[in-house]
Amino acid sequence: MSVDTSPAAAQGLVLPFLIDVGERKAALRGRLARVDEVASSILSRHDYPSAVAELSAESMALAACLATTMDYDGVFTLQASGNGDVKTLFADVTSSGAMRAYAQHDEELDPATPLGAPAPLIGLMGTGYLAFTVDQGEQGRYQGIVPIEDADLTGVAMRYFADSEQIDTALLIAALPKISGPITSGPKKSQPTDAGGWHAAALMLQRIPETGGTNDAPIISAEEDDIWHTACTLMATCTRDELVDPELAPADLLRRLFHELDVSVLPLREITDECRCSPDRVDRMLAGLSKDERLEFADDDGMITVACEFCKKEHRSAA
Repeated sequence: MSVDTSPAAAQGLVLPFLIDVGERKAALRGRLARVDEVASSILSRHDYPSAVAELSAESMALAACLATTMDYDGVFTLQASGNGDVKTLFADVTSSGAMRAYAQHDEELDPATPLGAPAPLIGLMGTGYLAFTVDQGEQGRYQGIVPIEDADLTGVAMRYFADSEQIDTALLIAALPKISGPITSGPKKSQPTDAGGWHAAALMLQRIPETGGTNDAPIISAEEDDIWHTACTLMATCTRDELVDPELAPADLLRRLFHELDVSVLPLREITDECRCSPDRVDRMLAGLSKDERLEFADDDGMITVACEFCKKEHRSAA
């Protein structure tokens, strides 16, 4: 992914940071992702009910956060499947920072379903699973899966790290519609409109284990344990409003939260709204169909129109 030192013109960004722990430098690592313009641009192409848009915006912020913790050459994908009103939740990020996202939901879902703050993942998706996948083509593919058994995306993701990766993780995710005036969250007498776009952000902190000894058991000093719990306590003071506040620079937020600790900010990584569909991809897909199958999808002019699920761009090809 491209790196820079200033968020000036970024559509979306992830700011990595480290917290030193005594002699073991950079024992705690973190990511602060803000993808306001990316989420707003992607969601503007979909007519989602507000609750679904909120959940999708959260998934984009989380995907950006997680993708930048990995060294890969390919695509990182966050995908949830369920049997509730929302059937599919999808967001992926390439190693160059290009993001796509979409959600599939029942048409009967009430458009006025209230925002969740955070979005009620299990309430919208029901029974299902959340999968994290890294696909590097010929270099290999890795996937981790966790059941949806927690109320929101934060809880499910933290369960994954605790059970599958066994990495101590603290996580905050927020998505709020852009509205005029101060940003406010929590219960409201009336729901804000998402016509002006979205604020979407995620803050993640992880303790990187150090192994040693005959059983390769994690070595955790009393000092490190104390700093970890202090960092988590400080992070928990971050409100949803602070996390998404466009007037509060990401580096300033980190220094405000972790001012008691030795925190260092690394070059940011840019996230962009960029679909990977193309006429060539459509032609290759159609080439896999028989002549009769292609004619079945053709219009009166003998042309097949294929609409991309992500960007909604239409590609036309001869049957």
